[in-house]
Amino acid sequence: MVRMRVPRQARESSVATSVMSVDQATEPRRTVVQRYSRAFAAALLDVAFLTGFWLLFFWPVLVRRDHLIPYDLLDQHYMFQDFVHQAMRSGQSTWWAPNILSGYPMVADPLSALFYPPNVLMHWLVPETHLPYLAMEWQLALHFLWAAVGTYLLARSLTGSRAGAVLAALTFAFGAFFAWHTPHLSPISALSWLPWILVAYHQAVCRRSTLWTGLAAVAFGLMALAGHALTSVQIGYLLVGLTLLLAVKQWLSDRRGAAVTALIGLTVLGVGAALSMVQLLPSWQLSGLTERANFTFEAATLSSYMPHWALTAFLPNFFALDGPAIYWASGDPAETSMYAGLLPLFLGALGVMFAKPGDRRTTGLLLAGVLLSLALAFGSQTWLYHVVYNLLPGFDHVRRPGNFTVFVQFGIGLLAAYGVKVLEARDEPSRSGHRAVIGWVRWALLLDLGVLALTAVALANSVGGSNQQVLMTVINGVVLAGVILLSTFAVLRGWLHWRLPSRIALILLVGIAAIDLGSAGAGKVDKTFNWLPDSYIGATWARNPGDPVVPRLLDERRKALPDRFRFDPHQTGPIWDNGPLYWGLESVRGYSVLWPSSYQRLFNAAVADPNGPLYDLLNVRYLLTPDAIEKAYPEASSGKFQLVLDGNPRIYENLNAGPRVWVAHQAVSQPEDAVLPYMQTNATSLKETVVLDESLPAEAGSPARQGGTAEIVRYENARVTIRASLPSSGFVVLADTYYPGWEAWIDGVPAHLYRADSAFRAVWVPAGEHELEYRFAFPILRSGAMVSVAAVGVILVLILASLALRWRRRRFTAF
Repeated sequence: MVRMRVPRQARESSVATSVMSVDQATEPRRTVVQRYSRAFAAALLDVAFLTGFWLLFFWPVLVRRDHLIPYDLLDQHYMFQDFVHQAMRSGQSTWWAPNILSGYPMVADPLSALFYPPNVLMHWLVPETHLPYLAMEWQLALHFLWAAVGTYLLARSLTGSRAGAVLAALTFAFGAFFAWHTPHLSPISALSWLPWILVAYHQAVCRRSTLWTGLAAVAFGLMALAGHALTSVQIGYLLVGLTLLLAVKQWLSDRRGAAVTALIGLTVLGVGAALSMVQLLPSWQLSGLTERANFTFEAATLSSYMPHWALTAFLPNFFALDGPAIYWASGDPAETSMYAGLLPLFLGALGVMFAKPGDRRTTGLLLAGVLLSLALAFGSQTWLYHVVYNLLPGFDHVRRPGNFTVFVQFGIGLLAAYGVKVLEARDEPSRSGHRAVIGWVRWALLLDLGVLALTAVALANSVGGSNQQVLMTVINGVVLAGVILLSTFAVLRGWLHWRLPSRIALILLVGIAAIDLGSAGAGKVDKTFNWLPDSYIGATWARNPGDPVVPRLLDERRKALPDRFRFDPHQTGPIWDNGPLYWGLESVRGYSVLWPSSYQRLFNAAVADPNGPLYDLLNVRYLLTPDAIEKAYPEASSGKFQLVLDGNPRIYENLNAGPRVWVAHQAVSQPEDAVLPYMQTNATSLKETVVLDESLPAEAGSPARQGGTAEIVRYENARVTIRASLPSSGFVVLADTYYPGWEAWIDGVPAHLYRADSAFRAVWVPAGEHELEYRFAFPILRSGAMVSVAAVGVILVLILASLALRWRRRRFTAF
């Protein structure tokens, strides 16, 4: 073999060439890594700003603790979650709550959000027996931050503008809808997932990625598990509309691409809905047994947005809480205010009118979405909601069209991000947009000054009159709007004409928007609530640590065991409706929009005549009223109800209260709609006769006999054990709400469960000594859980398939 000798110079040249080729191959990758690192650092900085604003927004509640988020968060969401927390800590079932509505399927109420991961995590992390109320406030507040970060990522991916993305996040997460709906955990929780769903959906469609498709399905499923039916319907149809638009757009040029887009949309909707079936199926069953089974148009359009309320989009605090009444304008501020900030309005218009050619289709779609959402928010005021109600399934099961205003604010926020993108551009087409937005702000400022002058004149003429405080409130709003407009005009003028550095100008604009939204929304609801967080509710008191009412009821409950009784809090305030869930008491009332209709009919008939046998049938031993019974409840006889505690509220004992469980040897069968009328006509015989809405057992036709006893020996959330002794066959009736999923067992053998007396449970028991057991099995929950588990499997397959495909591509590239 001949060994060739390579000159040293040639060897050095060859090595140098090799090194250069390696550097050229690796340099692009290093550049990409550096670029992503810088983008990640910038995103972290922006998210840190949003987090700081969020913390200031909730500082009085979360840190200073001198405010309390009241109303539904306390009276409904917290009570539900505390019941779940206590049940989990004590090893009890969380599916059924015997404390309200004479028994209630807690697992089926979507507001319980029993399977929503943040709730599950909260219960797992908190070791106390009772759930601290601060934990609920933190969870609510964190969903605001989650909405802000998701909106930031969506706007950033659409526009590439950091300032625009921050502005969009502030507009959506801290605009009027979120700020005024602070007490409403379920819509806030569900809507916080909207931007995350769209982020993943956008990536799935653009990249044709099964990974992002799976993530979008996860986000959609978690949104549904958050427990707000209206939001689930709205976002579901939003995805349907987007998928149809994109598929139709692609069909003419790329039919295969259109099919893929349609498949992605169907997968996100189908798999996401399947993921939440563990909650949706029980909720669907419950809603079908309530008045929501089929809303009339009038019921479905309750809380429609009124056209004159649109004024709130332009004037902050125009409908304020410091007028001559609690709320001097018509309507609830949570339903009427649509303020998303003045700056986002101008920038949104700029984004629509002067968008880049490549952005015009998206901005046009966003504008159409804003206008469509506003039209739907008007509900009964427009013909459009008639079409939606009649043609689209689901809208006849939900209410409050006014909630569509949140999509108006969401669209304005994204359009504002495009407006910032126009401001950041320095080409000639954008300069006309620069001039236009300065002109808009100037005219708005002049209009504001004109309104201020006219209002000042009106105020001068009404000094000492009934309209003085109203006009002062209007002036406050107009002055604040003027300050925002003047600041915006100065910054825009300085940036576009006086060479103010663009970075500083953008920071100032974002700061103006933050101050505007913060002053318009932060703490408005909290400041109207006078109770401090640690003095409103406790394990043995309500609203006052020295309250003797709850201790008295708890003491009476201990004395009565193993017998049970219920109480009726009549006009005692919302905390008493669901407070029994917290205290472990049992009530005939409850704060829920999903009362089973059969129980609701019986309850309404009973409380209409508290002196009658139907009221006694509900097992009401104690009646609570805020005043003397003659004043608070004139229908109740003072001879039947004896005062036992003159507190706040007062406690009256019902001397004729019926038992929780009894034996009835006589039975009659009536059609379902005739059961209650028959009971009202034959009310005096209800203790001996049970009324059923199905055929009687064969032995029930034999001559009636008397006697027999039934005693509760074990009472748990989802299991009741009764010891019965009957000289002859008869019905054992339990005055607990009948509901699908309850099963009966006699001496360990399954027995038929009847719906008795319109709303209770009864079992035909043979003569002798027997152990009767009621169990809440709820098979529809198992079916929903199986579907959800299958959806988890599909999502894992989608994600793993994407990861495997990426790994194969990298191997092929490396090879």
